[in-house]
Amino acid sequence: MYSHFIHFGELYRYLEEQPSTEDFLHHRIKDGYKNFSKEEFLRTVRYLALAFYQKGWKGKQVAVAISSSPYWLMLDYALMLCGSVSVPLFTNISSKNLHYQILDATIHAAFIEDKAQENIIHSASKNVEVIYLGEHIPGYHTLSEFVSQGKNIDEAVPSVFGTLIYQITPDDIATIVYTSGTSGIPKGVELTHRNLISQIHATAKNYHFYKETDIAFSFLPLAHIFERMVMHFYLSRELSVYFADNVKNVGLLLKEVNPTVMTVVPRLLEKVFFKMKLKAMEGNFIKKRLVRFAFYRATSKDPFSKDSFLDAILDKLVYRKLRAALGSRIPTLISGGAALSDMLYRFYLNIGMPIYQGYGQTESSPVICSNTPQYNKIGTCGKAFPGVEVKISNEGELLAKGANIMHGYHNDVKATNEAIDSDGWLHTGDLASMDDEGYISITGRKDELFKTSTGEYVSSVYIEQELVSNGWFEHALIVGEGKPYVVALLFVEHDFLGRLATQMKSTPRKALKSEKFKMMTEKFIAKINTKLNHWEKVRYFTVISDHLKIEEGQLTPSMKLAKKHLMEQYSEEIAKMYKDHV
Repeated sequence: MYSHFIHFGELYRYLEEQPSTEDFLHHRIKDGYKNFSKEEFLRTVRYLALAFYQKGWKGKQVAVAISSSPYWLMLDYALMLCGSVSVPLFTNISSKNLHYQILDATIHAAFIEDKAQENIIHSASKNVEVIYLGEHIPGYHTLSEFVSQGKNIDEAVPSVFGTLIYQITPDDIATIVYTSGTSGIPKGVELTHRNLISQIHATAKNYHFYKETDIAFSFLPLAHIFERMVMHFYLSRELSVYFADNVKNVGLLLKEVNPTVMTVVPRLLEKVFFKMKLKAMEGNFIKKRLVRFAFYRATSKDPFSKDSFLDAILDKLVYRKLRAALGSRIPTLISGGAALSDMLYRFYLNIGMPIYQGYGQTESSPVICSNTPQYNKIGTCGKAFPGVEVKISNEGELLAKGANIMHGYHNDVKATNEAIDSDGWLHTGDLASMDDEGYISITGRKDELFKTSTGEYVSSVYIEQELVSNGWFEHALIVGEGKPYVVALLFVEHDFLGRLATQMKSTPRKALKSEKFKMMTEKFIAKINTKLNHWEKVRYFTVISDHLKIEEGQLTPSMKLAKKHLMEQYSEEIAKMYKDHV
């Protein structure tokens, strides 16, 4: 049966031709899940596409600002099939960036969930029509109205939908996805049907899942291209997919759903690691000694070496219980979005959790390289994805070329020409190395490789990763551009601070200012400094108790630091660390 679809219209037809699937998509509701069969999903997409086309949305940008769910997917697919351009929006980002995105994309309409979202969108442009997902509100259209309209169109003229699909070409713009804007104004990445479909086929070559046995669990935002692409893959393989209603409920839902695959980000893996360790440490002196040794073994042993009798004992006494935290089945973890530390990589593999780190960008739809069940190497992001060419430039920058590379930046020809050269190579901006076997390691980012006033280069990524490695700090920001030495802003992890305060029989505020915590941090940083060149060593640090927020522009929607903004916000704290050293 023909399965090498080249645009989402062909993917729709392919899914239509497969046997029925009752256990398809699952939307989290108060007391359980609302289930959607594949047929119900496809029928709703068909009706919505017809209604959107009749409304004149072909060629127009329409925003999807609702929470991740089957409804998000239905809207996304319907918009792409009717010839619209789907634009995912985070309405909790800084108002400056959101306003820019709405105006830059010339958003025609937006699907929303509540009045607060309407107010935010209309503060940028009153011309954007807002459509509510849920119950009817006088004066507004709703999703259910579009479904009813589409059904009437389909019953009256059944051939219209086929005409819509026939008009789609692989090079049509399917979506505009805005970058996180960590160091400036977000860019609107235009991705075509070809871009996204190429990633579905590439993923299918590297990872093998089956609709009869596999269950996917999704809790990352679909507005992120990483989760969205993986969701396209799940759907193309007709996997049963469960959506989380809130990231805070993930622990409970994992045991309820018992998935076999899910995508994760390193920050979540860090949090799970420290929670596992804390829970496992509850008990008497002997149990604590056993747990410490088990964690030491899991974080230091080569996971590809042969297991010993000791490892079998540790698995029975400790590791098996740790795996149970992620459900009764052992899910495959596919990690992306940021760098995963070698320590965590070893830990999850050694406790029996298959994990595969990848790398990509929004501009590459997004995957450029990835570890796989067949080829998995700690400390790397794996080999080039099928259909993607890679090379390292003379300056050490990773370049990529293939069907997955974006059409360009929306309304920004200059930036497009700077990102994609005349030979079609995407300049990622990331520094990398490639070993003899083809495994790629990201060593830093060009714009995060700074020069001190002494003329030495420092890559901040590795140091920041080390500074958050023990769970004391939620985020770390390294500073030193044009300065005589390196300093750090350390944003404390509040759960850790609460535990420390309890141990000290004090308050979190006093614990943070205590001499004990200062000495603990100094000792920790001194240990990190032993791994660094003398010009990279962290000379001074400032611990900050503020909660960083997406809404205030301190974090991007993918939870990365908005470094430029933070350096401006905490300029006084930074200046104090350079006092008398201009």
